[in-house]
This record gives sequence, C-alpha cells and structure tokens, in this order.
Amino acid sequence: MDQAQHHPSGKTRHKEYSLILTMITIPVLLFMQHNTNLLITVLINLLALVTILGAAFSVVRHADVLAHRLGEPYGSLILSLAVVILEVSLISALMVTGDTGPTLMRDTLYSVIMIVMSGLVGISLLLGGRKFATQHVNLAGIKQYLTALLPLAIIVLVLPATFGSGTFSSGQLLIIALLSAAMYVVFLTIQTKTHQNLFIYEHEDEGDGPDDHHGKPSAHGNAWHACWLVVHLIAVIAVTKINAGSLEYLLTELHAPPQFTGFLIALLILSPEGLGALKAVMNNQVQRAMNLFFGSVLATISLTVPAVVIIATITGQQLIFGLSTSNIVLLVTVLLLCQSSFATGRTNVLNGAAHLAVFVAYMLVLMMG
Repeated sequence: MDQAQHHPSGKTRHKEYSLILTMITIPVLLFMQHNTNLLITVLINLLALVTILGAAFSVVRHADVLAHRLGEPYGSLILSLAVVILEVSLISALMVTGDTGPTLMRDTLYSVIMIVMSGLVGISLLLGGRKFATQHVNLAGIKQYLTALLPLAIIVLVLPATFGSGTFSSGQLLIIALLSAAMYVVFLTIQTKTHQNLFIYEHEDEGDGPDDHHGKPSAHGNAWHACWLVVHLIAVIAVTKINAGSLEYLLTELHAPPQFTGFLIALLILSPEGLGALKAVMNNQVQRAMNLFFGSVLATISLTVPAVVIIATITGQQLIFGLSTSNIVLLVTVLLLCQSSFATGRTNVLNGAAHLAVFVAYMLVLMMG
C-alpha cells in the first residue's frame, strides 16, 4: 500500500543533496577523464568515490524507509536486494568499458563474503558483546542462511579452482547461473512464505517506541521513495562508467593488487548497509543486523552470478571463478567459523575477536596480491 507517513514535510530527513553532487561530478569526470597527471587522477577518483558513496547511501536510505514500513523479513530483503542492484550496476558498468579483467566478479563476490562474514560480523559481535555481554539471535534463522550460503560459496568459488582451466565452461556457466537463481527462489519461499518466524527474534524489539515500526520519518509515499531509489542507482552507474578508465589507470600507477578493484566495489556497496547494521547491533537488535549481513551475502552470490553471466555472454567476455589456494583456506575458515559462532544462538566478544582475526588474515593476503 502506497501511504505517506504522517509527519510534517518540514521534518522529513530525505533531502536529495547527493544528486547535486552527481550533477557536478559527471561534467568534471567527462572533461578530465583522459588526464594522466597522477595528482589530478587521484583527486578525480576521490571526487567519484565521494559521489558514489553519497548516491549509495541515498539508495539504502530510501530502501530503509520501505523496509521499515513493510517490516521483517521483507525489510531486510529489500535492503539486501538494494545492495545486489548496486553491485551488479558497478560490475556491469566496469565490464562494459572492456578494461576490466575476467576475475572482477570473482574478486567482488569473494570480497563481499569476507568483508561481511569476517569484518562486519566481527565488529558487530565485538561491539555488541562489549555493551551487552551476551546477545541473542534466532538460531534457526541463521542456520537457514548458512545452509544456503555454504554450498553456493563452495560451488561458485572453490569447485572451479579444481578444474584445469580454473573456471567453468560456457555450458557449465549456464547451469551455475540457473542453480544460483533457483537456490535464492527456494530461500525466498522459506523467508517470506512458509517460515517467516525463523528470521525474527521475538524479544528483540521489546522496549521500542510505539512508532518504531511505522517507517522512517517521511512525508512521502512508497512510490516516491521507489522512484528516488532508481534515480540514485542510475547516478551510481553513470559515475562508475565514466570514471572506470581513470580508476583503472590509477590502480595501475599505484601498483595495487589485482584483486583490489573487486575489494573496492564490495566496500562501496556494503558501507551504507554496514553502518545501519552496526547501529542495530548497538541497539541490541542483533537479529536484524545478521539478517542484513547474511541476506546481503546470499543475495549477492545468488543474483550477481546470473546477472553477470548474462552480461558476459552478451559482450563475449570471459569469466574466471576459481580462487587461489590461500583464499580458499580463508573462505572455508570463515564459513566454518560462522557455523561455530552462531551454534548456540548466543554471541559475545570472543566470537567477534575470532571473526576479526580472519579478516586481518584476509587483508594480509589481499595486500600480498
């Protein structure tokens, strides 16, 4: 139902200032995109970074309004899908330029998994544990996420590493794309139809204010927020596509590791949602935070793979999926650690510290190239 929240229009938090920055940035990028001066290139990329982050925050902000109005589990689902749309937009914009390597999607998927499941989950559990000593989640719901994540992550990122080519054939790619999409359809059925109660911790929202479940303060209807969400997505795509060549040049000049582009994309798309989830943890709403984290990872793998496979097929680009041995070790470690951390439905600072230890190891391997 498209209903505006009953707040005075002057009190709405939703000002579209980031679009002004986008309108300034695009002409600057168009004019300076072929500049080879290193200092200017750095400044151009910083401007593009700030603009993309501003637009990404706006996307998640509008999605958050819709999420609060619809409630769980639909709220977390909307935010997760917003992150996936951002990711596919960024990857496709870079792929269309023809300057990216065949490992871009693999690196981005892997970075999303490691940033979320080791870094963001670790920080959340550590900060939440320090403030509340012990926090609780709906164990059955977390297990549903991990049950879907484990086979997908292994099939997409580990299995092809055992092939001589390090990737899938064209026919295998189609099967993997269909398998990924099908797994997500099954999960959505569980999350939104048959087992909604698994994704809600019944005591989490006790003590909330009476208006907490009626949406973020906004004088506008759902259609208005949906339209602005699309506008800011277009802004992200436009800035990324125009700045793709400059970014590649900068990373080459700085001798950045080959996987750094994927890491940067993952960091950009996860920043807005990650901050929102951390805020939820500090309000002792750890179930909502874990829904956001694991939902984003699952949606990223399930939906990015089919979308990018279609783009690669149309553009005739090769995709490489298999990870290196060191990255496979870290991936398997973090998947097993998640199984252990949430095995009882209770978490504390030790769980957070363990996840952050894996994240530090991931960063070390990333910097080694």
